[in-house]
Amino acid sequence: MTDEDLSDLPGPVLAELTRLRAERVVFVAEREKLLAQLREADAQAHALVADRDRLVQELAVLPERLREQREQDERVAALERELADLRLQRDALREELGGIRTERDRLRLRLLDAELAARGGERPAASGPAAPAGSRDRLAAAEAQAAFLARELAATKATVSWKVTAPLRAVRRRTR
Repeated sequence: MTDEDLSDLPGPVLAELTRLRAERVVFVAEREKLLAQLREADAQAHALVADRDRLVQELAVLPERLREQREQDERVAALERELADLRLQRDALREELGGIRTERDRLRLRLLDAELAARGGERPAASGPAAPAGSRDRLAAAEAQAAFLARELAATKATVSWKVTAPLRAVRRRTR
């Protein structure tokens, strides 16, 4: 219908037709507004679905990560147990080393005694007969003992092993 056709209509019908056209414009605007909201809701739904899918993938990987973490924790615990065992072994070996060093020192002293005896030196007072009872005799015995120990120390310091291990002794003194 054109505007010319509408002029033939009675006034109340024309008014009703104008009102209906105005309502149609309002309804079309409302429909466009609702369609825009629907598109926005659809976009949000797609975003939520994407987030859900991402979270599902992360949750699917989580048991594997937990298993790996448990395995790593077990390896760490095993290494800690092994370290404790190694420390016990180290301490036992240190104790044994202390006994071996004591035996080595005893054998070195016996070797020095043998070297002194072979050179015609005197025997140590500690391994010889007991000192006489008098104070002069005790003084003489103490002097003889001191002289023997001085010779023994000099003989020890004259050995090759004493000279070779001098740097090690210096390092040990500094680290204590």
